[in-house]
Amino acid sequence: MMVQAEILAVGDELCYGRIYDKNSFWLADQLTRLGVMVQRITCIRDSSDEIHDVLREALHRKPDFILITGGLGPTEDDKTIEGLSKLSGRSIVVDQSILNVIAEKCKALQRQLMPGHYKMASTLEGAECLPNPVGWAPITILRLNGATIFALPGPPSEMQVCFTTYVPREIQRTSRYHSIAKRLVVTMFESEVAPLVSTVLKSVQGLYLKPLVSEYSPNLGLPIEVIVFSEDEASCRKKYEEALTLLRKLVDQKGRKLVEA
Repeated sequence: MMVQAEILAVGDELCYGRIYDKNSFWLADQLTRLGVMVQRITCIRDSSDEIHDVLREALHRKPDFILITGGLGPTEDDKTIEGLSKLSGRSIVVDQSILNVIAEKCKALQRQLMPGHYKMASTLEGAECLPNPVGWAPITILRLNGATIFALPGPPSEMQVCFTTYVPREIQRTSRYHSIAKRLVVTMFESEVAPLVSTVLKSVQGLYLKPLVSEYSPNLGLPIEVIVFSEDEASCRKKYEEALTLLRKLVDQKGRKLVEA
């Protein structure tokens, strides 16, 4: 069975279209590289009820991992921990070790910290709370109903460092899969290449093969994204070569050209 994940991006600004959701795109790429199949990406507003409802629905689909970005800041509209509390039934607590880290960053005593600092140091009873290497809000890791939930900060630079520092090691304990991604270019239209792609997909298991119509160039051709999942890198390369050989043969039979980008 493939390891599966869902991504949840939290923020009114995302739903208003005022901020581009860089986090989900980046996370999906990183998870794919780790051999994880991303099943769904959801964007919701800053609402503890919506966070609760969306996560409850996600848990019914039984993913191995759920990654949340945003909603961990010091303001009133940061609701991720509150939503997780409603979901899990666990109390919200202040992590003293995180509070100490925040105090050190502020060069202040704990009693001098603002209420927003205490809010950012909040996590759930019994959850794992880990310091943010480059920012303020920590990451909370909660294991619930067979899924591991990561609550990551929203600023992309912080989220990326927190993910890289903590998440891969957790995933690698579960995932036995690897992946490689390649880009091909074919001198055909989508309608022409679609039956050939279908033939390859039926012949090679663990393969994602997708013509990228939006990136078609009359001068260069039609890009095709290739992602291969398998138990190790050697198996990934073998599957890729098998798929490439078959697709190239089919394209050659049509009198067209296929190249690796």
